[in-house]
Amino acid sequence: MPRHRKRHLAIPILPWLFVLGLCLLIGYFSYHLLFDYISIDHSLLRSVISLGIPVAGEREQYSPGWEYTLRSLLYLITDYDLGNPDTLLKNTIPFLGLADQTQGWRERAFVFIPELSFGPDPIQPSGAGSQMQGRSLVSSLTPLVLIYHTHSSEMYLGSAAKRGNFQNAHYVFSSSSDKKITGIMEVGHHLAEALRSQGIGVLHSTAIHDWPTLSSSYVNSERTAKAILSQHPSIRFVFDVHRDANVPDGTVIIDGRRVARVLLVVATAQDIPQSHPHWEKNYQFALEFYRTAERMYPGLMRPLQIRRNARYNQHLHENSIVIEIGSVENTTEEALLAAELVATVITEML
Repeated sequence: MPRHRKRHLAIPILPWLFVLGLCLLIGYFSYHLLFDYISIDHSLLRSVISLGIPVAGEREQYSPGWEYTLRSLLYLITDYDLGNPDTLLKNTIPFLGLADQTQGWRERAFVFIPELSFGPDPIQPSGAGSQMQGRSLVSSLTPLVLIYHTHSSEMYLGSAAKRGNFQNAHYVFSSSSDKKITGIMEVGHHLAEALRSQGIGVLHSTAIHDWPTLSSSYVNSERTAKAILSQHPSIRFVFDVHRDANVPDGTVIIDGRRVARVLLVVATAQDIPQSHPHWEKNYQFALEFYRTAERMYPGLMRPLQIRRNARYNQHLHENSIVIEIGSVENTTEEALLAAELVATVITEML
């Protein structure tokens, strides 16, 4: 009798262990499929390749940690952002969020760049009327510069970053059409306006590339840059504008003002299985930019960096470069001033 009871109790254990293991396996792969490697709009083939060979998806070197993952997950599900308490009010009382829906760019006066008075007057497009004045004139210029942001979510925290407040270093987008203007977008806009004020045609893309996760942002931004370049073969310079982090000496005094320092990053892809046979042209372009900037504004540039384990979409154009304007420890104002100086360097090179 005791022997029979023992045999009866041992029989159900194996099926339950199998079911438990299967549930854990499904949960593990579901998590990675939804929140780690794969963006929702990726093709199946690209997703499978990126799972099997992570470098094939050109995953970033950034690892946000469990705090950012939890924050992103809650935001994706509930629209409540743990790092932005005002979302509790805006999502609970709908009319409070209307201001965000109509949010526009703040037009800032230039500090280092004087406004141009065009002469002779540019030819006005038909139907333009008398409104074509000042900087709006350059809207018809042929685009020579493309600005986009692989990490659309990057913010500038200033002294708050030095106190360890890094949970707000990246804005958590609620969707790919979130209307939030982040710190890096604002700097990109100011850079574009500074170029336009000097008569340079520029396209500034504010497409969101790091929603719902940072790990797919370079794949997404490659699609954006490739589409724009195919439509505008006149583009000569391509800048993927970022901000850095953990920079100990992040400012320089220029004309009595504290300005964020700037870093150029060249990717060679020599240590990963991705094609980038003409990276030397990107490197020469970066060298020319660095030398021009240092001649014009000594101390503005940080030492040029070369990454052998990435490509950063620089294979799309021989004059494509990652440019880090300031870091999370800089204020937005310091980064905006740096953007103006970067614009004058670009104008000098063109």
